[in-house]
Amino acid sequence: MSFFREVQLDDSFGPFVALKERYGFIPNLIRAQTLAPRLIEAYEKFESIALVKENALSRIQKESIVLIVAAAFQDAYTVAARAAILRSLGLSEIKIDQLLGDFRGAGLSASDIALLDFCFKLGMNGTSIDSKDIEGLRSIGYDDGSILEAVLACALTRFFSALSAGLGPDPDFEPQKVSVPVVVQKIFSPASHLHGKQGPYIRTTYQSPRTFAPFANFLKGHGFIPNLYRAQTLRPDIVEDESASIGKILMGGKALTRAQTESIFVVASSTILNTYCVAAHCNILRRYGLSPEEADQIAFDHRQSNLPEHDKIMLDFTVKLASRPFEVCLADIQKLRDSGFTDEQVLDCVALTACSNFLNIIRLGLGVEPDFELPPGFEQNKVHLPGTEARLTKDDAVIPISAAAAGDSDAGLVADAQAGNLDAFEELIRRHNSMLYRTLMAILGNPEEAQDAMQDALLSAFKHVAGFQGRSKFSTWLVSIARNTALQRLRTRKNMESLDEPAGDEEEFRPRQLRAWQDDPEQAHSKEEIRQIVERGIMGLPAKYRIAVMLRDIEQLPTEEVARQLGLSVPALKARVLRGRLMLRELLSPHFAARAGGARI
Repeated sequence: MSFFREVQLDDSFGPFVALKERYGFIPNLIRAQTLAPRLIEAYEKFESIALVKENALSRIQKESIVLIVAAAFQDAYTVAARAAILRSLGLSEIKIDQLLGDFRGAGLSASDIALLDFCFKLGMNGTSIDSKDIEGLRSIGYDDGSILEAVLACALTRFFSALSAGLGPDPDFEPQKVSVPVVVQKIFSPASHLHGKQGPYIRTTYQSPRTFAPFANFLKGHGFIPNLYRAQTLRPDIVEDESASIGKILMGGKALTRAQTESIFVVASSTILNTYCVAAHCNILRRYGLSPEEADQIAFDHRQSNLPEHDKIMLDFTVKLASRPFEVCLADIQKLRDSGFTDEQVLDCVALTACSNFLNIIRLGLGVEPDFELPPGFEQNKVHLPGTEARLTKDDAVIPISAAAAGDSDAGLVADAQAGNLDAFEELIRRHNSMLYRTLMAILGNPEEAQDAMQDALLSAFKHVAGFQGRSKFSTWLVSIARNTALQRLRTRKNMESLDEPAGDEEEFRPRQLRAWQDDPEQAHSKEEIRQIVERGIMGLPAKYRIAVMLRDIEQLPTEEVARQLGLSVPALKARVLRGRLMLRELLSPHFAARAGGARI
């Protein structure tokens, strides 16, 4: 069902009652959180305030926002769920397919297209939003209440996506086919926020802490009222429900210490450059006994902090979930368990990371000004891994490039692509197009399916290139995305052939026939004939051996790199490659074996 075991909750549990009334069943994403009921309470409240309550925007408008942003992030679980909801609201399958492909051609009104454009831009490149985007929506008839609801729907989508990646639930509905959005070119539109008016971008109303309970609670608990909530006072009901839900996530649990909770939240926020929460929660960390320097170091690079190694392992997972959610797998959860973390602690970590995503979209969409100064030198010193160096682009944007990537021939193009240069990204893809396709073919074994997976993998790489941290070569990163894309497709097949069982379960293979090959097979075959025979032989291998032989022998990647990509130990990979080679040799022997009268084909 998911990465986590499910426990039985009473049918009278409030969120269960609400969700059953809403959908008629309990979604798997909810069941995955039953070890921590307060997280389910927060989820249900988030969904209620951002999607279910109809006010300025209709339910269909808000669900459409979630659908297109989730599709852009290749969040298959959320796409399938929201598509089913839209069908229940009366949208046809054709209309849903149009929304997923190119919503501008879905027969929507000009104002609805403009709203979806804004949400797509906010979800995919929120730092490029400024007050001019808000003015553009106002000019076509959207009031500030509508804009606030659109921002909330977009924020909730990012919350959903982090949860689905970190919890690993099985889909509740048949997965939707998602094509490359035509609007994808907007992802790297130049940031213009420096030229717009300072936020908040929408009007606010005064709420006195003497009469408004959430603000009174903030003053009592933190000594100040966060600007993030002041920016949403146009809807006091939203502030009330939202602050209660976030409180459940941040302060309602007992599995983690408060210092651990704040460290996770700071690292999650720092990874996605949620500077508002970095500034606020570094300040909170200091209140838990950390020196200003140590609190700032956790934001810069937790690996160089004085935290226990145990906590650093959890923060490593936080960075991965925040920056590379498409790579998170059961092995990551098991590593945390092996390090002594309970499932309740890991669930809290996932929820904290998702919450940071949620708040980051709100602060970007509403132009929220920070309550505190960022740690001095954050832009210059922020890294995701030890040894990262900062590279300045022509626009003075700091892009982290690690020591591993410093010797990468792609590093310059990667930096340009991260700065928004589409030509640079296209050149990167041209360089590695063949390698990616061969990798996908090695796993999927079907040319048509490999082509489809190629499109999905390239879109995923395009969306996440800004978050590429340089812990490996860019080509390795691409292969990892392609492999995960292909594996996700395999998991949807019935009677899937496993690639992931541990080495101890490898079946013993004894070749039935090993004949001596001719020293020079080209005497009997043309290069093209040899290539075709070898390719057919490789494709005839079981998938787990096929991919190992392809990456190690055909792509000639280093053993350690292939082991890392496949989630295997080096000895396990060597054993798998050896078995694959023996199988391949047996398959090819009839073609290359020497015979008295010459070679046969």
